[in-house]
Order: sequence, then C-alpha cells, then structure tokens
Amino acid sequence: GQGRGRVRGSGDARGGRPQSGEGDDAVTAVRSKILVLHGNRQTGELLLGRMSSLKRKLLKPRDTESEEFRKVELVAPDSPFIWEPLDGNPEDKDSNDEVDESNLRTWWHRSGNEYRGLEASLDLLHQTWSTGNFEGILGFSQGARLAHLLALLHSGSAGLLFPGMKFVILSSGYGDVPLPTNFPPRGSLWADALACTKGSLSEARVSTPSLHIMGADDQMVPIHSSHALMHSYIKPQIHEHKGGHHVPMKAGDVRVYLDFIDSTCSMEQNPDPGATTGNESSASDRRNVEFSSSNNTSDCQGQLQRAENLVELKKEKKSSFREPDEDHAQAQIDECESLSLIFPDEFCLLSKTNEVDTKGKDDPGQKQYVHPISYTISLRPQDDQMIDQTLWPSGDIALEVQYTPDYPDVLPRLSLFHEMNLLQFKDSQGRACLEAVRSIAKAEVGMPCIMSCVYAAREFFEEGGLASSASEERRHSDLAEEDSSQLDICKELDAASSSGLAASTAERIQECNREGLDIATSVLGHPHADTEIPLWAKEEVFASGLELSSGKGGAWKYTIGLVGKPSAGKSTFFNAASAFARQRGGADSDGSFVGGACMAPHPFTTIDPNVGYCLVPCPSGSCPEDDIDGDVIDMTIGSSHGRDSLSRRLLPVMLKDVAGLVPGAYQGRGKGNKFLDDLTDADVLIHVVDASGTADAEGNTICIDEHDTGATIHPLSDLAWVRNELVEWVYFNLSTKWHGIQRRGREKLLRMFSGYKQSQALVSDILLSVEKYLEHHEGRSHALDHLSTWDEGDLHRLVSSFLGVRFPMALALNKSDLPSAAKYVKEVKDTLPIHGAHKGVPLSAREEMSFVRHHVAGKASKNKLETIGSVPNGVWDCLQAAMELREPVLVFPVNDMSSYEPLPGMTDYASGHSSLPNVGMISCLQACGGSAPSLWDENRHIYLPASADQPIALRDVLLMKPGSTVDDVFLTLKKMGALSGDFVRAEGAGKIGEKPKLIKKDDRIDKHNRIMKVMTNKKR
Repeated sequence: GQGRGRVRGSGDARGGRPQSGEGDDAVTAVRSKILVLHGNRQTGELLLGRMSSLKRKLLKPRDTESEEFRKVELVAPDSPFIWEPLDGNPEDKDSNDEVDESNLRTWWHRSGNEYRGLEASLDLLHQTWSTGNFEGILGFSQGARLAHLLALLHSGSAGLLFPGMKFVILSSGYGDVPLPTNFPPRGSLWADALACTKGSLSEARVSTPSLHIMGADDQMVPIHSSHALMHSYIKPQIHEHKGGHHVPMKAGDVRVYLDFIDSTCSMEQNPDPGATTGNESSASDRRNVEFSSSNNTSDCQGQLQRAENLVELKKEKKSSFREPDEDHAQAQIDECESLSLIFPDEFCLLSKTNEVDTKGKDDPGQKQYVHPISYTISLRPQDDQMIDQTLWPSGDIALEVQYTPDYPDVLPRLSLFHEMNLLQFKDSQGRACLEAVRSIAKAEVGMPCIMSCVYAAREFFEEGGLASSASEERRHSDLAEEDSSQLDICKELDAASSSGLAASTAERIQECNREGLDIATSVLGHPHADTEIPLWAKEEVFASGLELSSGKGGAWKYTIGLVGKPSAGKSTFFNAASAFARQRGGADSDGSFVGGACMAPHPFTTIDPNVGYCLVPCPSGSCPEDDIDGDVIDMTIGSSHGRDSLSRRLLPVMLKDVAGLVPGAYQGRGKGNKFLDDLTDADVLIHVVDASGTADAEGNTICIDEHDTGATIHPLSDLAWVRNELVEWVYFNLSTKWHGIQRRGREKLLRMFSGYKQSQALVSDILLSVEKYLEHHEGRSHALDHLSTWDEGDLHRLVSSFLGVRFPMALALNKSDLPSAAKYVKEVKDTLPIHGAHKGVPLSAREEMSFVRHHVAGKASKNKLETIGSVPNGVWDCLQAAMELREPVLVFPVNDMSSYEPLPGMTDYASGHSSLPNVGMISCLQACGGSAPSLWDENRHIYLPASADQPIALRDVLLMKPGSTVDDVFLTLKKMGALSGDFVRAEGAGKIGEKPKLIKKDDRIDKHNRIMKVMTNKKR
C-alpha cells in the first residue's frame, strides 16, 4: 500500500511553532512536544491554525508556577499523501477548509478495510517521534484514528514503539470499525517490537491516559462512534461539546485540554501523591478553619464540622487548583469582606486565612486569604424579618460558595448546606432553589453576584417556591421535556393575565412604548437634529451625564449582537464582518468549505448562536490620528488590527448572530426565549432588515412580481414587530412576578432587571429617569413607591426605556441593491429614530460577503482589485454606527511619550492574539485599499515583531468602559502581561505632539489623557 499520491519525507513535516527570525534563540526553549495529526483533506498547518489559543498557552502559559512545567510545543507534520476524491469514500469529507486542493493531504487511501499507504504514514511518524521529547498525541478525525493505532503500537510493544507516550487526545475519533487488514504493519522494525505481544491488538485495551472529544452535532463522526472508541481504553476521560466536526477551542475547552495534559504529566513526575506533605497541610487547614471562624455565632458549628470533614477530599484536589491572578483574587477578597459586613450574623468563612504582621500600623494584623475562598451565608432571615414562617423549610439552610480561579468572569461553585432529611426538604426543592440562584449568577457573569444570589434564594422561598417545586414534581414527573416546557409557558401566560396590573388599551400601551423610547434617547445622549432634549431630561438625573457601561470601570469585552427575522441576512452579514469565522465545522451551502455561519433562504438556518471576532472601525474622532488635520508628522502610525479602505483604525469586537426571530418568540414560538436570552451578552444591537420587502415576517420569500400589488412587507413593519418581541420578552418576565414586585417595592423591581447583564447603577438611573418623567408629565410623584397603582402601560413604558438604553440599535438596511429597496431605504432613514433604532446604513450583505469570501478563499489576484462582489464598506459603516451608540473609551498605551513606541510587553498581543485577522481577511483589507496589521509579515504570511529600523507609533489600543481610571488601565495591562510590578506613576496626553502631563492613579480616562505611559517598579 504505497497510496496514490506524492510522498513527502519527514523533513517536510511542519512544526507547530512559527519561525521568528534567522535563528531560534529568541524562541522559548521547549521542554517537550505534542504530535498533532490532522484530519483527511487537511494539512498540519490548517489544523494548527485552528488551535492557536492552545498552542500559545502550552508554549507560554500565563501561570508563572507552571512556566517551567509546560513550555510544550505542538508539532503538526503533513501526511505523506496528496488527497484525492474517491467516489463513495466517506472519509473524503473530513475537513471543512476551502484551500488549494493540490496541497491537501491524507494519511491513507481506504480500499475496503485496507488503509493503502498506512505503512508510509507510520514510518513518517516514527521518524518524527524519534527526533525526541514527544510526550503525547492529539489527533483529529482521521488523525484521531491514526493516533489510536499509534497508541496500540505503543501499548502492544510495552513502550518500545513511540517511547515516552504519556497521553493521547482523540477528537472526533471513531471505534465502531475493525482495525485495517494491513495493521500492524510489516517489517522488522514493527515485528521485533511486537514480538512479545500477547493476543491480538484488536482485542487490546490501552492503558495510556486518553481524553475523548466528541461533538453533539458532529454529522461526520456521530457521537456513538466516538463512544465506541472509548471501550478500547482503560479509564478514558470524555469531553463533549455542543459543536460539530471540529476541535473546539473555546476557553472552557482549552482549559479541559490543559488540565488533562498537566495531570498526566504530574502523574508521571510524581506517581505517589501520598509521598507529599499533604497530611500536615490538612491538619493546618483544620486548625485555620476553626481559628478563622472562632468569633462567629454557634450557627457556624455544623458548617465548620462539614468543612473539617471535607479537608481530606479538598487536599487531593489542591495540587491541581489554579491560583487566581491578582485582579481576580482582589475582586474575590473585596466581595468576601463586603458580604461579611452586610451579613454579619449569617456569614461564615470556611476557607482558611493567615495573619499578616503589619509592623508600624495601629491595627494588630490583616487577613491573608488562602484560595479557593469558600464560605456560607445563612438564607433564613431573622424572626422579626420573616414574612411568613410557613414558606420556609423547618431547618436552617445556607448558601455555600466557593470561588473559581476566574470568578467573577466565570461562575462560582454554588450549593445548599443543611442537615434536613428528605421529608423536611426534598431534593426537588433544593434543585429548584439552586436553579433560581444559578440563573441569577449566569445573568451577572463578569460582576460580583453573591449578594444577588442570596436575595434570589430568599425570594424563592418567600414567593412560595418550596410548595410549588414539590407539587410540580408530583404532578409532572412523567411529562416529556417538551410537554413540560409548553406547560410552563401556558402557566406563565395564565399568571400574566392575573398579574395585578391594571389593564390598558392597545393605544395606551403603544403610546407608553413610544414614551419609553423618548426617555431612552435622552438618556443615551444621542439627540438628533429634529429632536430637542426635553426639560425634564436636563434636570438632576442627567445633569452630569450618564455613563453607559456594563458595570464598573475596566476592560470592555465589547460585543455586538445581530437580530432580525429569519433570512433577513444576519448570517450573511456575520460572514462578511467576521471573514467566515468557522461555526460548528459545517460546509457552506454550495458544498465548499470556507466556513462561517450557515446561510439558506429559509427560517432558522441559524440554530445555535454564531460567535466570532469582527473588525470595527473606531468611532469618528476617537483616535489621536483623527486630530492631525493634515499636518505632516515624522512617524508611522500603526494599528494592531489593520485599517479599512478609508484608513480607519480597526478594533477587534465580538459579533454574535442569534437565530431569526418570529412573531410570538417571547411566548416560546419558533426557538423562543432561548434566542432572546442569547442577546444578553450584547452591548449594542444591529437589526438586519430586509430593506427590499421581499420576505414575510416568517422569512419566507415573496415573489418580486407581487410588488406592484402591495404584497411586499414594509421594513418599518419588521422594525415594529421585532422591537415588540424584545419589549414583550422583558415585560412578560416582569408581569408574571408583579405581585411579588408590588409587595417588595422598588428594590425588588431593581433586582428584577439583573438578568440582562448590566450594573444595578445603570438600572437605577433608568428607573429614576422614568420616575422623573412621570412626575413632570403626569404629576405622579415618587411613582416607584406606589407600584400598586401601575397599569400595563406604565410597565411597558419602563421596559421600553430600559431596552432602549440597554440595547441601543443600528439598522443594517440589507438587500438595498434590489429595485424595490430604494424607496423603503429613504422612508426608513427619514423616520429615524424609530422603534429603538437610531442609525441606518444601506448595504448588500451578500455582495460584500462575496468580496470577502473571494479573498478569504485565496482566489484573488495580488496585483489588482478584484471585481467580484463589493468592498464591505457598508458592513464596516454599520458596525461603526452601532459602536458609536455606546462608545468605549479608547486608551493608547505607549512606552515613550515622544515617539509613542509600543510597550514591549504588548508584542505578544499584537502578534499572537486570537482576535487578529487571518490571512484571508488581510488579503481583503489590502484589496480594498486598506492596510494590514502592523506586525504582519507580507512575505512569510505570519505575524512577527517589528524590526528596530521600522518604528511604529500608537500601534495598540485598549477598549475600556466609561468611568475607567488610570488604575483600571494599569490592571488591564498587567493582566495582559504587558506590565509587571506595582504602579509608580503615569503620564498622559490627548493629542500627538502634546506635552505629556502627570496623571493620578484614580483619574478618569477620556480623550484628554488617552495616550498613556504607565510606569511600574519592575521591568517586564
């Protein structure tokens, strides 16, 4: 079996590390290597390009304790055979990359159960492995099958073949097919090593640690096929993801891989964990738990005893616990100490603390927390605060919290602590309570959430959750999941009809919605030429302006959400903006494999949200180079992510395309609330509108010939019902709990908005603005203190104003190239602002996507501007318009305030961050007259550090939340690894050439000090 393609020797194998110059001295010396095996119809380079985040963390982990431990390089050789399509060969669809097929590779050509060319592939990999320092294998699809064969050879030869193999990671592997007839391979090398093998390799079980990765939506290798492969391994580990046929690379996935690799390597280095000093540590843990809580009330004793009993269990996990970084650690300590003051009688610290000697200070000592921090907060209020004793369990119950390393950016570990039996407190009641708590925690990811969780648990009991959860279990235990979901919706609809709100006419509700939008427009501070800010909006609440951020100051993980009816062109817009960021590994509708979001002319092509980085032009006037006014400057202004056709600096922003809405989605119709909930990550929205009017509300195409008969749908109608879906979504959630809101007042109403991922300060400002409006227009003073007098219109007004501020919206007037679109585009733009939208940009997403696709696919000429499609200026303009509705504060960190040279520590970000445009997008930028990122090497098609003879000014930019301080910038740079040590001082300027001035640590950032140099007491 020599195969049918050209053979590349081992010398042509591609390593996973990019070259960085003439020599490799500048590259971190690797401790070990992992062999990466690509899939069929793929190359090592293509697969490795999809694994950049894992590659960086293995080679240069941020955790300093593991710096010496990892330094692991990914090596991805190409297979020795050119891929050739074979009729009827199911393996011909392994890869989803559209590149020059003459370069695509395969490990063998299958003929029946013979893998033709397998011997040559094994020889190549044996030679590669023999170069030394390999410790494991990661294989994808056909590569996973090959990795399994290597593991069999290693196990069957008692480690003689592929020595030092500590683990295998098998992504989309399959085990429900027999071993090939030409395995094990012939030849003295293999025969001698396998001479002592007992039994057949087909019946062998591999003891090498294995991690099996499988996708729930994998259509090429079904999940049951991957499960079948697990039977060939002893104690296999499994990682299931929701995607399709690809190696998932989200942050959670990468953490699974790193933990698995670290654990197998630590087992190899320290095979006897009992040899460590864990016993002394656990005794110390017990003493410190008792000491740290010695002053608490006796209610803590049962919880402390439980903590003591769990010490032995926790010490086994401690060796693998990852310490939080400085930023996260401080946030956790701050929240812990605040909660101990807010709940002095209910709070009980379980984790240990050490006393820190504070010589020369008045206080006797300070606490030094040991991570992970854990504690409990008793949920049962004091007797004099109890509304109804019968609503609460008979025994004491507490919320137990343990912080995860990245909290509050990820969820903490939450559980309930009590000593009641099943007759006193059923499992179903505990699950229902925790579900209510965790839903709040999920909604507030990125912010400290434990106080909200405590209130959510208390509200669960106070609103009858104990009884309702028990009765639900009895009445509906045998219902199918879909029937139960539908029943819940019907029950909530019934509850909404008797919510306690006075009924309002449709006309009043419509008028109140419009009033809410007027309030939101004034709060946003985006008045239009024909819109005067009313007197009430100028008073008090808005006198100092409202800073719209998703929380307190800090780095802003800016996200733009796409909404619209089915087939309006959201996924097409997404693909044009993100350069076909791969989603779920599927092929495109025409059978090609560029990647990107699925597109088709029917409803619900998008099932799961498509998420990927896009490039957004900076808001007008937000960059120092915007103020040059034609002056000649003796420096090259850089840009880490390139510039568009209008030379606008591009920013990396997350773009989220959720499934198409249909009327009634808030009631569960179509894909229902799931897709509405997906929007809560967004900071602003782009409503993709079919400006041609050639599709109905369901996304079904209307024949263009019917246009003259009035059968088309006016885009304003789409705006109205999509806006209505968003309003009714929030209104529905509030009205079903209005009785409880009335009873608890404005504080309860404030907390009800916590599920939409924004700060309570922002919600409080919106509530005050509505209250001020009611006082000025209807003479209703302190309306939030009289919620029992509210009607349906009042609640709609509040919801409309909240959504207008929380989700400001720009319009992508798509399909504007069709004949029927011209008059509609003009009418929509003439009526703005309307239905929550403030700006509208005409475009043809499909034409602009075609241009991007042409260049991403590598088909464009480098010598001239291609004529296929249109330059994506419309998409870029629309993204910019959306960001201008809620602008971040842009900060330009530099190392020198004269030359504005970049911080040396920002080089890793500017040359290796996952948000950097790929070669296809860079080709697109250059073809339309823009420029590539500053560190892009055009000759080698990789990112490289800038040379000393090519100085670049103002290359890097940080997106910060309004209200951020100099200290926030310092902490952001430190978290990125660009700075180290403690803050000393900072200098800032607003314009190029302006004399820098000293700025304080607590000074707020704005355009006057956006160019910044931060100095610390430690060089990086």
